[in-house]
Amino acid sequence: MSEFRIIQTFMYPQDAYTAKAFLESEEIDVFLKDEMTTQVFNFSSYALGGVKMLVPSVDADRAIQLLVDGGYIILEEKPTNSIEIISSKTINDKKHCPYCNSSNISMEKKPNWITISIYFLIGLILPITSKTFVCFDCNKKWKFQ
Repeated sequence: MSEFRIIQTFMYPQDAYTAKAFLESEEIDVFLKDEMTTQVFNFSSYALGGVKMLVPSVDADRAIQLLVDGGYIILEEKPTNSIEIISSKTINDKKHCPYCNSSNISMEKKPNWITISIYFLIGLILPITSKTFVCFDCNKKWKFQ
């Protein structure tokens, strides 16, 4: 009997099932540990460490590479979320990312320190927020002055 090795953990069983089906299509035996427990007791997934994917030790390296190629394991680290200040005089188009020209952006509104201090002192929430734009394609954040 061969030994098995944990190659990936998932917080949700449905994510583990799609990765399992992907590896089984490549003829790699896959076993999931703690899958039923996390289905029955949803909030115990964090306590158990998630659903563990086990494969035979001889196939572990190939399985990891397949999961990386399939997008189930992301090796690159996301860039830091520092906010860059961009002059609104130089850029007129606020519906596209100034870095990658993607239209997949969103605007975050976060309360500034004035709003928070007034809230605690008076108990009122005033609509004083700072607007920060976020690009979901290149993970950049920026503000306009």
